[in-house]
Amino acid sequence: MAGAEAAPDATGTPASVSPPGRASTSASTTATAAAPSAMSSPAEVAAAGPSELPHPGSGEAADPLIQQVMDKASPSDLPPADEALLLRQGRAAWLAETARYTRVRIQAVTARRDTTAGDGGPGRAVVRLVWAGADPAGTFLDGRPGTVHFTQNGDGSWKQTL
Repeated sequence: MAGAEAAPDATGTPASVSPPGRASTSASTTATAAAPSAMSSPAEVAAAGPSELPHPGSGEAADPLIQQVMDKASPSDLPPADEALLLRQGRAAWLAETARYTRVRIQAVTARRDTTAGDGGPGRAVVRLVWAGADPAGTFLDGRPGTVHFTQNGDGSWKQTL
């Protein structure tokens, strides 16, 4: 389907169609994955405006802006202690998952109730990440999406689920 034009998204902007082998992401929730270009300064990233995501390859200066977009897209819905614990566990699980990658950096992360499960109850959570790194072939991409799912145990602790 490469080269085809996709239907407009909720903002009326045509959605892009990603080439095979590359994840398609929505500009409203995460950065677009692409090869890095020249690094942007923090001032250039800030000039992009609060409602816009920085261009791919903006580097670490863009990470706080990506975090703001993720936080705005999905308000906190977990108790603060659970959210903090899940953020730590989600980061650790994702870094373990990407061990064969190099230059890995988590750009932004949220922990929320998992509403994709039928019950959407308090015992399920999902950690969503945007990360950057070079795959085993050496291709560096930023704006890579990732998710880690958790289930709460009877004692209040959280266990990663597959």
